[in-house]
Amino acid sequence: MPELDPLEAHIGAWMQQFAAIDDRKHGLPDPGALWVKARLLQTQAAMDRASRPITRVQIAAYVIVAAGWAALVTWKWSDLQRWLLGFTPTQMVQSMSHGSLSVTFLLTVVVLATMTVMLGLHTILAED
Repeated sequence: MPELDPLEAHIGAWMQQFAAIDDRKHGLPDPGALWVKARLLQTQAAMDRASRPITRVQIAAYVIVAAGWAALVTWKWSDLQRWLLGFTPTQMVQSMSHGSLSVTFLLTVVVLATMTVMLGLHTILAED
């Protein structure tokens, strides 16, 4: 076998040292920890699938309430504008007594306001 040049021997030793260096900043994680994380992700995915219909119903409720408010404001815009421009207590009572804002309108406002508050509370309380 031919004898190695001293420079080749030095380079070979350096390459061996270089190959032995662990360039990862962190070692591999514990397999048990990986298994636990995988199970948690699987459980989270199942929870997301189970809550998807509830989320869709909640979004539909938001759309219905927003459409209700839009329809109400569009329906009575001229009366609301007149009512807000004369925003004094006596003027408000007189406009209600003249029937410009009907009982149906007030009932619709109460129902929509209640639904809006309920949706808002549900959103706040249902957060993780």
